[in-house]
Amino acid sequence: MLRNDMPRRFALILLLLAPPAYAQVNDPRFKDYFLVGQFGEVCTMCEIAVVCQAGESPPAEDAVPASGDFTLYLMHTRTFWSQVSTIWEWFITHFTDAPLVGGHERPVSVYDVSGGNWPAGQERMLRLSLDPGLLSFDDGREIDRVNRRWRRAETGESLGYCSRLALWDTLDVIAARAPKGAGP
Repeated sequence: MLRNDMPRRFALILLLLAPPAYAQVNDPRFKDYFLVGQFGEVCTMCEIAVVCQAGESPPAEDAVPASGDFTLYLMHTRTFWSQVSTIWEWFITHFTDAPLVGGHERPVSVYDVSGGNWPAGQERMLRLSLDPGLLSFDDGREIDRVNRRWRRAETGESLGYCSRLALWDTLDVIAARAPKGAGP
């Protein structure tokens, strides 16, 4: 009887002796970052819609613009293996917050709307990180998570600012405006 109980006791002792996990979820350094919510970094199964436009301040819209030039990013859930890695990330946060702060990748559909004309969505990859605080797209653009400035990664040239959109409304607009067969 005592022998079967040893693994449980050992696990309990390890948990009690493990250093506390100062994961980014409750880290005040990141609480005001773009796309960090009350429960921390973007969840593995969450989709997020973001609109970026030229200008000197973040877009006032909380909905997809009816016309004009803008880029809409539809960030998809993490891929299967990326989600599996969250188990490792959770485990390692008992010793360091580096994996969480360093970020993760996930697929994103990019719609570069010009003059109100919607193209088919381009399937790209996005890297979300907290240090540095960036959303980095594999097309050379990035969003600064501190001030929501949208810029070219290589040169730092400002492209404008970005705002988060309501997901379900955005999905309806994509379904109505984007060419069929495009999108999520």
